[in-house]
Amino acid sequence: MTLSRNDTSGLADWVIPAVLVACTSVSILSTDLYTPSLPHLPRLLASNAETVQLTVSLNLAAYALAQLAHGPLADRYGRRRLLLIGMFGFLVASLICATAQTIGGLLAGRIGQGIFASVASVVVILIIRELFDKKRAVRIMGYYGMAMGVAPATGPLLGGYIFILVGWRMNFVLLAVLSAGVFLLVRRFLPETGTRNHGAIQPGQIARGYLDLLRRRAYLRYLIPLTMLFGAFFAFVTAGPFLLIDRLGVATQNYGLYYGLLVLAFMAGGFTVTRLAGRASADRMVQGAIFFATLGGVVLVAPLVAGHESLAVIMIGMAVLSFGIGLILASGPSCLLDGAGDGASGSASALAGSLQMMSGSLGGLLVGSFHDGSAWPLALTIAGFTGIAALGYVGLRPSGRSV
Repeated sequence: MTLSRNDTSGLADWVIPAVLVACTSVSILSTDLYTPSLPHLPRLLASNAETVQLTVSLNLAAYALAQLAHGPLADRYGRRRLLLIGMFGFLVASLICATAQTIGGLLAGRIGQGIFASVASVVVILIIRELFDKKRAVRIMGYYGMAMGVAPATGPLLGGYIFILVGWRMNFVLLAVLSAGVFLLVRRFLPETGTRNHGAIQPGQIARGYLDLLRRRAYLRYLIPLTMLFGAFFAFVTAGPFLLIDRLGVATQNYGLYYGLLVLAFMAGGFTVTRLAGRASADRMVQGAIFFATLGGVVLVAPLVAGHESLAVIMIGMAVLSFGIGLILASGPSCLLDGAGDGASGSASALAGSLQMMSGSLGGLLVGSFHDGSAWPLALTIAGFTGIAALGYVGLRPSGRSV
């Protein structure tokens, strides 16, 4: 069965989102599935904590930079074709990780995973926007965000048990198998939605397109919080296992339960968007997202200033932050693409995705560089990122000038 790009009712209303969820779930699992193994990899690969943390931050950096090419490539060759290439490349990179004998080999495989997994983050938003009107797109993004919460919720929990039962390498074998299945789903069910632009990959046009986006206040107003809040969360993705397992005594196989609480908060944010779509503007929901994210940063820092560090306080602060992230990832992309103007959707999605992952990489590098075993590096990094998100959104409010 092949679905037409014009068939956006009935079967296509759930088949297409389900395939898109499957695509992005695999890329999310590539980060979350093996995180419970991180504290153990320095011993298993004769390395150290700082180098092992690079398997997260360099993966995110590759994910970020590759998207700058994926946007123009999607405009030139089509969304579906690029997604198929991405899934196949991800399969190969996962096998490289699974067979790595040194930390260098694992780093190489993780960089490859980042390059190919990032295709989905560019293409998925474009397909949803191109197949559905704005109101339905916002609602679908809300459901999409909720469904996407399943991968990070189950990933660390499953990964912890995989590590205990059969070892860390099987995490990457599982990713290879899943990416092969997703490849077949995309090939069978996903239609082509974009109109190919034969000049999209000309270097001059690419550079002008990105520079034009960075001059648009309406685009930057949503780009900054989307980017910064992503970085705040990935600071926890990198530091969380060390903080919870090594310092606060959480068992490796139980780490996923705590991480799952944050994912439930994220899903609650997405669910809120689905309930409010059509009654509240997407911009108003972005405002709420920034409020909750900033509050989460305050909850993390304030107790530390008072000399109190506890698992409960860290989880509460991170849950509030995660709820805000769920709100903005469901409501923000629509506002972002509106601010980009006509004919720039591929570049707009790619630039946003790239900067989000760069921010995630920076968040990981910061908490890794200042790693002292305590919650201070994580709390200060998150507070700084959420503060910048709020300042960017408020400072770039409409001024009456054309964007």
